[in-house]
Amino acid sequence: MSHPPLRVAASRGFFKALNALPERGRAKVHKFIVQFMDEPTGTGLNYERINGSRDPQLRSLRVDQDYRCIVRAPEKGSTYVLLWVDKHDDAYAWARRIACQVNRVSGALQIVDVEKAEQSVGDAISAAVEQALAAMPQAPAALFSGLADDDLTRVGVPPALLPSVRALRHEDDLARLLEWLPPECVDALILLAGGRDLAEVLAELEKESGDDVDPDDVDTALDRIDSQAEFVVITDDEAMEAMLSAPMEQWRVFLHPSQRRLVERHASGPVRVLGGAGTGKTVVAMHRARWLAQQILDGHEAGRSDRVLFTTFTRNLATDIRSNLAKICTPQQLQRLEVTHLDAWVSSYLRSQGLKIRQFDKEARAAAWNVAWLVADPAVGLDQRFYEEEWKEVVLPQGCTTLDEYLAAKRLGRGTRLNRQKRVQIWPVFDALRSELRQRGLWEPEEAKQAAADRLAASGQPARYRAVIVDEAQDLDAAGFRLIRALAGPEHADDLFIVGDSHQRIYGRPLVLSQCGINVRGRSRKLRINYRTTEETRAWATAVLSGLPFDDLDGGTDGSGDTRSLLHGEPPLIRRFDDPAEEQRFLIELVHSFQESGQSLGSTCVTATSSEAVKTLAERFEAAGIATRVITQEEADDPSENALRLATMHRVKGLEFDHMLIPGLNAGVLPNRRVLNDCPDQVSKDAFEQRERSLLHVAATRARKRVVITCSGEPSPYLPLR
Repeated sequence: MSHPPLRVAASRGFFKALNALPERGRAKVHKFIVQFMDEPTGTGLNYERINGSRDPQLRSLRVDQDYRCIVRAPEKGSTYVLLWVDKHDDAYAWARRIACQVNRVSGALQIVDVEKAEQSVGDAISAAVEQALAAMPQAPAALFSGLADDDLTRVGVPPALLPSVRALRHEDDLARLLEWLPPECVDALILLAGGRDLAEVLAELEKESGDDVDPDDVDTALDRIDSQAEFVVITDDEAMEAMLSAPMEQWRVFLHPSQRRLVERHASGPVRVLGGAGTGKTVVAMHRARWLAQQILDGHEAGRSDRVLFTTFTRNLATDIRSNLAKICTPQQLQRLEVTHLDAWVSSYLRSQGLKIRQFDKEARAAAWNVAWLVADPAVGLDQRFYEEEWKEVVLPQGCTTLDEYLAAKRLGRGTRLNRQKRVQIWPVFDALRSELRQRGLWEPEEAKQAAADRLAASGQPARYRAVIVDEAQDLDAAGFRLIRALAGPEHADDLFIVGDSHQRIYGRPLVLSQCGINVRGRSRKLRINYRTTEETRAWATAVLSGLPFDDLDGGTDGSGDTRSLLHGEPPLIRRFDDPAEEQRFLIELVHSFQESGQSLGSTCVTATSSEAVKTLAERFEAAGIATRVITQEEADDPSENALRLATMHRVKGLEFDHMLIPGLNAGVLPNRRVLNDCPDQVSKDAFEQRERSLLHVAATRARKRVVITCSGEPSPYLPLR
């Protein structure tokens, strides 16, 4: 008997449920899927209707006596959707709550847990609304009262959840409902709740037209980009077997519609992507790298370089990215990708050009300053500290290599005013310093990058790379972006893909991309959904930065009020102790409690502001019989190793753990009192404190479940204590 071509899709929930089964259960499911793909209507599969189901097309298929697979089976056609797998009773209970249907307005295939949404969210919202109404003389308007039902379904709200959405009165209520909504409508509701116009939201999110939607046409629905956040179509038996057999990290396959649109689209020039911690910027950048590599392999990019550079500011982030790309790319795709941090690329390139360049040496640098200081004019009346700050804050960032360039340089925020005559008197010190550095084979990082960019531009050779992808862009400097522009050559389609978040800036300073030869106007996007941290942690970590201004990497501002998390949990725990020994006992007991609950030590990280503090903490945990591993800059973390992780706050950037423990946050530690006192002026102090607060923000947002912060003395002034 012949069958029409079989098409099978699997939901993200199916893989989640499969991975939760014991190893023996997973093996049985694998065997079942092979049988299913071969003969989807075979009598041995034992199709059963589900009494009381909200969706008449759901069926239960027998895996064995213990397990059942829930499938959306077609009334006509041959497209099957694997939705869930579980023990018999649990599978049936799940299926009775679920509806898997095509949204009649948006056209996306959606899975809606109506019962759980109503019970877990709707009841809570109703109770909160009733309480608020009782205390208020005038009832507040519904959050989406200005929108029709068709408007809400057009942005992806399932009709079954319209009553819950209609019950919302405040944005805080919306945060509770987000985890039960299909992913394709979350961005839109966040923006609409913030006061954005519907037409503006539809345009920004590029919502597809839902005209002439056939609610029975699952094939067309699966092809819509909004459906691909929840479903993946299995192309053949080999692809299915690979997905079932490999360790399944969900981010490898499932991308939110806003992420997928960024990954799989051609752009006329540089693209800038902003997004808070946990919004998947690096995931998007890695998938973009893979997509570009495949474009090259498919021959779509003939006539240009056949390589893509993926770069970032720090060595450890490049190490982590290289490791993760190996998990999602084929060997052929990897051959088209080069991953390195920018300073390493520069050093290698300049050496290949015959320039003497070596690792930076603090003592040699200090010696160069001592010699340069000998030519300083005492009549100017400025100390060496001022010269060092002027070099770091004005000369290097603006690439001043001549007196004329220094005379034209902007000095906003420097405090001490300099007229033309004083600048002329000052410049010989910088000239002498540069000469002394070169004699010692030393280059400031900004100078080395600018030298590399200048040589590339003057070479007359084709661009080194077909495209350049930049992660953690907020930490790169202007010279770095001028080099990146040179590496990709003159502006062309799909040339630069830049992701960053100034709220996480812990190294660099604000810059304007357009002043570095990079035009992103009209090609800027933002990711707003946090997939990693709980809403409680996200809100607390955002409060750490309260009152500070943040830029959008191109001269504008970037707020944090339009980001929400899909997850919920306990708020950060802050504990204050009378002495360090008591604090350490608490930390040891806490880690032991994680172990006793069956958690791997590798899912918890202890972080501190310095390598010395990390070393001390590691020794104390080891003395208590707790295995530890200090994560260094040179290597990627191995999650399989059952040892408590320790790392500096700078090193945890790009990593994530169930629990983040941040001990020793006393007032003199964050901000570092010694460094703060050494700042020469208020502008420098403000900049340092902003970086310190961003450092705490970064550390807290590494947590998937909870953050625990301790101190033994006066707590850091950066800690929101609510």
